[in-house]
Amino acid sequence: MLICLSADSRDGVDEMVNKAEAAGGRIDPCPKQDHGFYYGRSFEDPDGHIWEVMWMDVAAAMATQGTNAAA
Repeated sequence: MLICLSADSRDGVDEMVNKAEAAGGRIDPCPKQDHGFYYGRSFEDPDGHIWEVMWMDVAAAMATQGTNAAA
């Protein structure tokens, strides 16, 4: 099972993942994702479920889309 959660900031992503580690989770079983406007990390809980925590700056993502579309 894969579960995805949204955080309010990049720091919020790290905070949630660190709390999961402190509670016995295995952090970053999947590669970290850092695309500037998007940041994501993951952890595996003791039952083997993968949780992804992500943050996205929607305005920056939209600006990137507009830049790519014009190129």
